[in-house]
Amino acid sequence: MPGGFLLKRLAVFLFLALVVWITLTALLTDVGRVTQLLSRLSLRWLLAIVGAVLFNYALRFLKWSFFLRLLEIRLSLTDSLWIFFSAFTMILSPGKVGELVKSVLIRSRYGIPAARTAPIVMAERLTDLLGLTALAAIGYSRYSYGGHALELIGGIIAAGTLLITRPRFWILLDRFFLSRLPRFSRLRGSLLVLQESTANLLSLRSLAWTVPLSALSWAGEGFALYFIFQALGVDRPDLLGISLFAHAFGSILGAVSFLPGGLGVTETTMGGFFVLVGFSSELSVSATLLIRALTLWFGVLLGTIVYLFGRRPGDVLLMPGTPVTPSSAATSEATSASRVAGDTRD
Repeated sequence: MPGGFLLKRLAVFLFLALVVWITLTALLTDVGRVTQLLSRLSLRWLLAIVGAVLFNYALRFLKWSFFLRLLEIRLSLTDSLWIFFSAFTMILSPGKVGELVKSVLIRSRYGIPAARTAPIVMAERLTDLLGLTALAAIGYSRYSYGGHALELIGGIIAAGTLLITRPRFWILLDRFFLSRLPRFSRLRGSLLVLQESTANLLSLRSLAWTVPLSALSWAGEGFALYFIFQALGVDRPDLLGISLFAHAFGSILGAVSFLPGGLGVTETTMGGFFVLVGFSSELSVSATLLIRALTLWFGVLLGTIVYLFGRRPGDVLLMPGTPVTPSSAATSEATSASRVAGDTRD
């Protein structure tokens, strides 16, 4: 077996093992405190909180479906749901790059090249950040918390989105990277596919729909935080605004930190803001732990359940012992053509 192939498999194995280790360590660290806090919530409030989180997932699935249609990729509804939620198992990967597993799963079942679908994950993350920035900007006008960071991050995201939709960017990438590294020249075809998909996904027409949709979807988790405060007995006129801003701003900083799940950064940002607006330290910690448990950990659990129940014998394994690599997905391409026709009619 070629040494390069072994190194790739080892790298993927170590990456997935790191994700699993981080997930288990972080979860077990807070499990006692979170369990105690959850026991304080009435069933009515718990259902309201979970409902708000599921509202976020539903709108994000609509965006995922919209992006698939833009690229003229047809998946059955059941496959699309399974792939979308299975990616939640990789929420704790640094910067959520592990969600590129969506492309691997699509290739495994449909034989569609990853270069064509990978830009969807990038577009999801960029529009998520733009939507969260819009939410946070509304809150900043009232609370004046983290303004310079918000302006800098928003400007970088907007500029980056504009940059990667310009043909000149891809020409320069080809000229200064692929052309100077003969080993990677074979990727030129994939680069053209990436350019075309990115231009379609991040066009002004697409952004005009997906950014507001992203803001609305993430507002759902802001409402979940609002419900948590109410369940803990907090009642003040500006509570909803506090919840929406804190969740949006904390999520932004957690995402750009590139730490797994934004662990540490998101919690510190939220907790610090809660104390700033007058909440006690104990209440701030309790609300932060609960919103993270009912969003981050709930997402990981839901994704794992969906993946395990929907997995077919020919699908790639999302387990450290069986690394997900393009080569492992390629083993299904020989049979994918005969399966596509049947799957798209589901």
